[in-house]
Amino acid sequence: MEPLIKLQKCLEMSGLKEETCEGYTYKIKSFLNTINKEVDEITLDDILEYLRELRYKKEYCIGTVNNYRNAIKYFYEVVLEKHWIGKKIPRLKGYKPLPSVLSKEEVIEFIELMPNEVHKVILYTMYSSGLRVGEVVSIKVKDIDSKRMQIYIPKSKNGSARYAILSERCLKMLRYNVLQYKKKYGYKFLPDDYLFPSNRNESGHITKKTIKNNITKVIKNYDSSKRITSHTLRHSFATHMLEAGADIFQIKELLGHRSIQSTNVYLHVASPALMNVKSPFDGIMKQ
Repeated sequence: MEPLIKLQKCLEMSGLKEETCEGYTYKIKSFLNTINKEVDEITLDDILEYLRELRYKKEYCIGTVNNYRNAIKYFYEVVLEKHWIGKKIPRLKGYKPLPSVLSKEEVIEFIELMPNEVHKVILYTMYSSGLRVGEVVSIKVKDIDSKRMQIYIPKSKNGSARYAILSERCLKMLRYNVLQYKKKYGYKFLPDDYLFPSNRNESGHITKKTIKNNITKVIKNYDSSKRITSHTLRHSFATHMLEAGADIFQIKELLGHRSIQSTNVYLHVASPALMNVKSPFDGIMKQ
């Protein structure tokens, strides 16, 4: 069986997110086209040299190079069943900056710069529930539980389902958004319908790419020295929850993190003052 055909079959059975499967397919095709050898002739040195070129000639960031490494590792371990090669492909290590976080006031300022009202509601939902872009655009009517004030996320980044919290203010925004869709486009919003529908693409809902592109445009118009990405609202949600007294393990579940290590990063960016953390020196001086 041709390696690329086998790759597709393995990915179809893997349970990985569609976006991950597409990314792996693109990266393996790029890898094979660049190496330009029969798969059986490719050596470990070829693989390592390819990754080095991505890092130092094309100047890809460490995260991007590691994404290529993950795809190649999957290709060799799962598709070609050459585990001894996959295990020898090292993961690049380097400085990982702390996530950039907006204050509550900055969150409002940033979102209000979004010209499209529907996209604005999407961003408020992302912040108020700590959702990823791909998760929020995929929400269906049946995923909203207004009695328990929860949003069901059927498939997180790590492949597992979870419940996110639903803000009362956000629920009002979502209901108003539904009413506007009904008036303007005549949508019925049945349980299996998307909450943010679109007739312009096959997915049936506003795409992740559309939201990311519009966030990029807002970033250009937002006067801030902070490094802002589409993930910043999620980072801000987690940090503000921590500052408000939420337990780190609660936040881990709400974000859908597989490991507590991923959540612990917010301990480094939360404000000690807002967490009611004081220096022991202040207590000594009062005595």
